[in-house]
This record gives sequence, C-alpha cells and structure tokens, in this order.
Amino acid sequence: MKARRIAATAAAVISLAACSPPWAADATATPTFAPPVPDLARFYSQILEWEPCGDDECARLLVPVDYAKPQGVTFELALLRVPAAGDRQGVLVLDPGGPGGSGTEYAAARQYVVSDAVLDRFDVVGFDPRGVGESSPVQCGTDADLDALVASDGTPDAPKEEADNARLAEGFVAACTAPVPGLLEHMSTADAARDMDVLRAALGQSRLDYLGVSYGTHLGATYAALFPQNVGRFVLDGPLPAELTAEEVSLEQARGFEDALMRFIDDCLGQDDCPFAGDRARAVTQLRGWLDALDSEPAPTGDDARPLTEGAATYAILMMLYSPETDWPNLRLALSDLSQGVGITLQQLLDSRMRRDTNGVYANNSSEAFYAVSCLDRPVSGGAESARELAEVWKAELPVLGEYFAWGNLPCATWPVPVVPPTLPTSPLPPMLVVATTHDPATPIAWGPVLVEQLGSATLLVRDGDGHTAYREGSDCIDEAIDAFLIDGVLPGPGTVCT
Repeated sequence: MKARRIAATAAAVISLAACSPPWAADATATPTFAPPVPDLARFYSQILEWEPCGDDECARLLVPVDYAKPQGVTFELALLRVPAAGDRQGVLVLDPGGPGGSGTEYAAARQYVVSDAVLDRFDVVGFDPRGVGESSPVQCGTDADLDALVASDGTPDAPKEEADNARLAEGFVAACTAPVPGLLEHMSTADAARDMDVLRAALGQSRLDYLGVSYGTHLGATYAALFPQNVGRFVLDGPLPAELTAEEVSLEQARGFEDALMRFIDDCLGQDDCPFAGDRARAVTQLRGWLDALDSEPAPTGDDARPLTEGAATYAILMMLYSPETDWPNLRLALSDLSQGVGITLQQLLDSRMRRDTNGVYANNSSEAFYAVSCLDRPVSGGAESARELAEVWKAELPVLGEYFAWGNLPCATWPVPVVPPTLPTSPLPPMLVVATTHDPATPIAWGPVLVEQLGSATLLVRDGDGHTAYREGSDCIDEAIDAFLIDGVLPGPGTVCT
C-alpha cells in the first residue's frame, strides 16, 4: 500500500495530447457483455449483491476454477466498492500488485491510492484475486514455516547451507494447498485476467477502466491481450513485462534495489543520524560487513528463538527502499542499531511490513500467493546449482544484493505445476498509459519501454525520482497526467518526464 507524500511539486509542465478517436475501428472489436463461450453465461450474467461493510460496500463474484471446464468447480472472489462521491462517470477497477496483494484493502485505502477527482467521478472497485486474501487463500505450511523461509541464509557459502536452503524451499512448496480443489493449478495471471472480465460484465461495464500498479501492470497487460475489445482506460504504473524469465526479473530487480540502496546511502551520508562514515564506497563496505557478521552470528532481538539473520536483515532493508520519505529515516535508525549489534529494530520493521504480529501470526497470505502466481508465470532455469552459478556472477556486479537475489527463486524450482506461457497481444490494442519511475527498485525504469513495446499502443510517462511507482507519490505532474487520462481520455505528450 502506498503512503501519501506531502512534499514535492511538479517541475515540468505536461503537454497533453488527446487520443485519436479513442477506439479506432480496426483496433478492437465491438465490446460485448456476451461471454467468450456460451458455457460461461451464468458467470457473465450474474447480478452482484452489494452489502454494507464499514464505510463501503462488499459483494462476492462467482467464477470457475478452470475456464476450460466452466461446469466444474466454482468459488467466489471478494469485492469492495467505494461509490463515486459526485456525478458518477464510470467504474475504476484497481489492483495493488504483488502478486498477492489484496485489492479490497487497496480500494478501502482509496484516499492514498487515487485522487479526489477520481473518487468524485468513479465507483472504485477492488477485488482479492483468486487465492488471495478473502478469495479462497492458498496456504503454504505454518506461520513458523514462513518465519524460517524469511530467515534462511541469503548468501549460502557452504554445501550444508545450500542444502538447508533447498530443504526449506522444498518443504514450503510441498505444504502449499488451496481450499478449493484445483485452484493451485489455476493461479496464473491469465486465470486472474479472465476473472477480471467476468467482473467487468457483472459491474455492467462494456469496457473495463483499470489502474494496476507493479505486478498489476502485468495483470492489466494480460487482460488487454485476452480481451482487447473490452479495454477502456488502462493506467499501468510500475511496469512488469510478460516475456521475462524468473532469473531476468531477479537480476533487473537486484540492479534496481542496489541502485536504490546506493541512493539511500548517498542521502544518509548527509544526515546527522547516519550510521555510516566516509564516502559511499566505505559505507558499502560497512554495510556488507554488518550483514556478513549476521551470517556468522545473528543479532539479538529480545526473542532468543528468533534472532536477526542475514537473510531477514537483507529482506528488511529491501522493504525499506520502497518509499524514501517514510522508510529511509526508519532504515537509518535500524542500521544504527545494527551497527551496535542490536537486531530488534530491523526485525520489527520487517514484521510490520509483512504484517506479522507479536504472536507470530501473519495477517494475510501475500507471501504464499506471491509464489503460487509467480511460479506459474515465469520459468526458472534450475535449483541450487543454478543459483550458485548466478550468485557468483551477480555478486561481482552487485556486491550488496546480488547473491541474495540469485538465491531467491528456489521455491519455484520445485513448484509442482508447469509454467503457463505468457499471454501476448495478437491484435492492435487501444491507447494505454504506462508509468515508470527512474529509480524504482522493484519495477526498474528499463521495463517501461519494454512494456510499451509489448502493448504496441501505449504512451510512456516517466517520473524522475525515487521509490516504487509514481501515482499519488508526491508529483502533481504525474497525478494530473494520470487523472487527465482516466477522466477525460487525454494522454500526456510523448517524452513527458515529471519530477
């Protein structure tokens, strides 16, 4: 979930250009409420029963587990709607990314997610994707099993450590189950995109208007490839292209996070409470030294059964690179404590970000769902031997985080379900808006042009800045451009860069 930023103003004036007829006749077929195949009619014709839930409205959407067998097992997706505050223009469906993020929670936090102008004109609808949150969540063992996976050695340098990592990953995967028969085999992004088209019809929309961030851009692009005739105004913020292997994603993310970490260090060196001394190179040596010390002896946290390991500390650092204004000060404090051999602050930051309470209970299944989707979407080249080879190469380029990312795909190496090939466009698509941030750690700027090329019809809008994603992150320039497209169908001019 995003945090609202108070500072920052736009430093560029956007040149806005209206879309050419928004839906060129040869770009898409006529939108329709008819199902893709007759056997799906009962799903496409369902009427949602909205009920009050807090300040909002909730409903359930019936979908099949397997769209190739619509007469088979079914289950329901959780929905949350925030009615338009003013004259209603339409419906905007949101996805927060992940994979594994709860769309209902995202929509409930609408004041941080979309502008007041959008809330005034659109019903905002979020859904928990299949296997996520309140939509028949997948589970992989116990909370203690997840603790062990998070704390596992991120830089194994001995055969026993490698074997321990492989054992933990294999055990985590072997324990994965779903409450609905067959769901684990149908957790792909393509399955979720088909659910979105059923949702579109149930919402009474001939075309889907959509805001997807991070992994939500991949979900949106997949929907567009499957249902081009039903694409409305799509904003894809934090681009993730489809045709990347798991290793390609990990390497580019490692570069993105290492870049973000260097920018954190540069900023830290100018702060009074910075734990580093000297220049960037010395700071990197210090940080690597603290992490290496944890590899030998985890730091105390007040819980003898759960000291801070190198793996957990590295993950905590990554989580604190998403939102500079709110996270960087906390990371400075936590690293100051770590420099004194105290691990509790970093551990608490990680627990808070993962929504793990003091009793060791995780509030959601986002970690399990992440693997259930990712392992179906992207092929992994191999197990521990492959990871070791990658780690040696990546460490040379990325001395702090390279090894950690190289070992991160072990759970997918033994995932029991075959990879689902990516869904790519086979016909021209309507205009869409792709938004990328120059120093985004999780969805690096390099992926912006790649997704634009994949879609073939999108405009790229760039935010020059730090942090993950761009909309509602403190740039009036970005917010005004996105609002103009969602509300009026007006795209920013080519090459627009905001700060």
